[in-house]
Amino acid sequence: ERMEAGESVFANPRNAAAGSLRQLDPKVTAKRRLFFYPWRVGENRLPYQLLSDMMQFVYKLGFIEPPFHDKRKEEACIQKEYEKAVRLRDSFPVMMDGMVVKVDEIALQEVLGYTVKFPRWMCAYKFPAIEKSTKIVDVLLQVGRTGVVTPVAVLEPVEIEGVIVERATLHNFDEIERKDIRIGDTVIVIRSGDVIPKITKVLTQFRTGKEKKIPRPTHCPVCGKELLDEGALLKCQNLECPARVVNAIIYFASKQCLNIEGLGKKIVEQLYEAGLVKSVVDLFSLTEEKLLQLEGFKHKKAQNLLKAIESVKGVECWRFVNALGIEHIGEVASKKLCETFGLKFLEATKEELMAIEGFGEEMADALLEFSRVNRELVEKLMAIIQPTEPKKREIRESPFTGKTVVLTGSMRRPRSEIKEELESMGAKVTNTVSRKTDFVIYGEDPGSKYEKAKTVGVTLLSEEEMHRILGEAA
Repeated sequence: ERMEAGESVFANPRNAAAGSLRQLDPKVTAKRRLFFYPWRVGENRLPYQLLSDMMQFVYKLGFIEPPFHDKRKEEACIQKEYEKAVRLRDSFPVMMDGMVVKVDEIALQEVLGYTVKFPRWMCAYKFPAIEKSTKIVDVLLQVGRTGVVTPVAVLEPVEIEGVIVERATLHNFDEIERKDIRIGDTVIVIRSGDVIPKITKVLTQFRTGKEKKIPRPTHCPVCGKELLDEGALLKCQNLECPARVVNAIIYFASKQCLNIEGLGKKIVEQLYEAGLVKSVVDLFSLTEEKLLQLEGFKHKKAQNLLKAIESVKGVECWRFVNALGIEHIGEVASKKLCETFGLKFLEATKEELMAIEGFGEEMADALLEFSRVNRELVEKLMAIIQPTEPKKREIRESPFTGKTVVLTGSMRRPRSEIKEELESMGAKVTNTVSRKTDFVIYGEDPGSKYEKAKTVGVTLLSEEEMHRILGEAA
């Protein structure tokens, strides 16, 4: 219908469903003929002991029953059911990328509990990815914010599980050379995990002799400067390369960095193409007059963007460091750097950096090299943004001071709050249980960490016991 109306076709069923549900006009949503397959009932007082019995009740109410479901007692039957589902997948009225194996007994589900992301009483058993053949018509080179050049195959459009695939990453030139991939080749493409397009094989038997080898580039496809060849990686080292600048600004403004609302990819590209920004520093010299030159900008939009940029001043030190996009230095490393050195992180020596827990030689070298090349830029940004030094925490003495603590299970208070409170008392809060762990503090539905603590003889404390100890220490 959309094709006949001259409208763009949905990229895939997931996008179609999500877009339909977001429509402001319910009539549009109704026209899309969405189907709802329930898979469980939320909070309820139904008398059922088995999930399968509860779902039969739900289907009798008129909800759609899935085309394939069964109940088995023996573990060996799971594989047989899986093989049957793989054979029949094309005959089902819905697209499926796998089956889900669930524990049927509701009481046992509650015993097994949940992780932060998923129930422990069910797991996905994915189908093999569907393979399709197509041709490589070209190879494009993309340059990221760190300068890494990534080759991307342009394909003759091919449909895989309802999705039109036109591009696939080739990862790097070592991969191209290893697989002897050429322009014009017929190749096998899958959607890895039924999401990411990937070339798995070259069908050399279909070669005609007209295929072209993909030359390893020596110069940046965007700025033309010579590339640094590190074998698997090719890097543009020109800090003023347009692709690097645009991607660096996008990263600088992203949520996990300075979180500048309204400064997305399209706006950054607009600003760069208009010559208004050539580096992140230029963001802070933007004015309403300059922004009004751009298509789509009026007084309110310009004012909102300027306010968002201004609001980053005084941001936490770790956010500032993370926004710089230093190779190998992410959010966790940025926090550790700021906790150790504060705003003087560029003054740290290699030995001092490697003394930080979790820092290796590669991370230390990356920071030192960044400091050597970009010190002037960082100092300019510091003067403008004036990031705040991390607060020196006064250690309150308690039974947790100097102890290693692990948290597990669902807590009544947010886990981040408990972690912060324990750290303010000089505790080291980690994610793994070992013989070096002093305490495991557990909430409801504690998982494998609780069992491991019992096995290795670590002291177990309930959330209530922890609060009682903290209250006595106050």
